[in-house]
Amino acid sequence: MIGNEFAEVHVALVRTGNGSRLRIRDARSGREILLCPVELECLTWQTPELFSRLLSTPYGPEED
Repeated sequence: MIGNEFAEVHVALVRTGNGSRLRIRDARSGREILLCPVELECLTWQTPELFSRLLSTPYGPEED
């Protein structure tokens, strides 16, 4: 578990038929994602500004 005053997530290394994945699960909503090594690596290529933009609409674009 990794957490602070804003979020709490559970992380685990899981084995799948396509290799290892990192599972990240939001403790509050139960939403989860499995990320492969390439997807994790691409996170290191991003700027802090990208993460700021993602956090401005954390649940996706608002619907009209």
